[in-house]
Amino acid sequence: MSPPQILIVCVGVVASLTTFGLMRYPHLRRAQYRRYGAFSLIMSALGAAGVFLLTVLMALAQGAS
Repeated sequence: MSPPQILIVCVGVVASLTTFGLMRYPHLRRAQYRRYGAFSLIMSALGAAGVFLLTVLMALAQGAS
């Protein structure tokens, strides 16, 4: 893997952890979105996995060019 690919994957890890945290813990959200409840553990994990998958696909596409 090239350095840009590694950087993209690292950003993906941070973004997926942030997505999981914001979906699972409503008190971390901005005030206007706190009125919505927490997502289930499964849905939070699926959301985070989706974000991570998209960034991995981005890294793979960057390597193909």
